[in-house]
Parts: sequence; structure tokens; C-alpha cells
Amino acid sequence: MKHYLVPAVNTLPLMALLCILLTSCQHGEDLPSLSCPEMQMVTTIGNTTSTMSFSRSLLFRERTDTGGLKFLSVETVSDSCKVVFNLTDGMYDEPGLRNDSLHLKTYTYTRQGAQSGGLVAVAVKNNNGEFTFLTTDSSSVTIRKMNLRSQTISGSFYFVDNEKKIDGSGTFENACYVSLQ
Repeated sequence: MKHYLVPAVNTLPLMALLCILLTSCQHGEDLPSLSCPEMQMVTTIGNTTSTMSFSRSLLFRERTDTGGLKFLSVETVSDSCKVVFNLTDGMYDEPGLRNDSLHLKTYTYTRQGAQSGGLVAVAVKNNNGEFTFLTTDSSSVTIRKMNLRSQTISGSFYFVDNEKKIDGSGTFENACYVSLQ
């Protein structure tokens, strides 16, 4: 029996949409789904700097006939904004797919051109006290360090909204993740 697979390039927008939809359907403040006491993350949007709290993070895999991809989704929140970044990394052979490592590099996203799997989605709190997601025009996430034993990552990110009126950046140290095999 032959299996037909969706090309890997087309899965990034679907994964990003899924992560945004799953987070936007929640009510009230997001509470951490696991403890990540060593995480330090600072986000600057415009002239406002926020210290972020860990909400959730997940590393999962997609197997294909020719190897597989790894996806990492990290969500953080503060009193004024929410930052979600989604990475797509691969192709990996089966042994490489089983470990938790990602390539230490800069992952990028742009609505207008080539992508290398680095979507950053940002929501700001509106006057009703609810988070409203901005449409991302371009973004990048740089993974600088991974600790596979403690399942943490460190790096930086950048984004610009679709209207090019709001931009932001930040750093994260020791952001935890849960790995699904």
C-alpha cells in the first residue's frame, strides 16, 4: 500500500495555525502546564519591555517515508502580551528523529518568500483585557543552546507585524519543553 504525504513545506502554516487556535480558545489567564523555574525571558514590543512567564512548550515529530521533521512550540505570557514561537526542523533520519536535539541556527518566517521554519506569533492585550493576535509579516527564532538532559533551550527571537507598525524582539534562557516521541 502506498502512503501519500503532504509536503513538509506546507505543514508549517498548518502547525502555526493549530498552535494559535489552541491557545486562543482558552479563557482567562494561562497558567503554566508544567514548572519551568529556571526560565528567563524578556520581550520588548515597541517601547514596552515585559518579563514573560512560561505557559507551555512541546517538541513533537512527524515521520515521513524519507525521514522526519521535528516541531517545537513554545508559549509564554505576561500581563500585557503573549508570545508563541513555532519551529520546524528537519529532515532527519530515524535515529536523528528520536533524539531531542534541534539544529543550532536561525529559523525564519516571512509571508512573502522562502521560509526556514521560524514563526513567531504575538498577541497583545486589548481594552477588554483579552489577547488579540497580530498577523506576523516576518520573524525569526535563533536557537543558541540546547540542554538535552534538562530539556531546555536558549536563544532569541524577532518579529514584525503585517502592517509593519509593531515589531519586537526578545531573549529566552532555559525555556523548558516536553518531548513527545
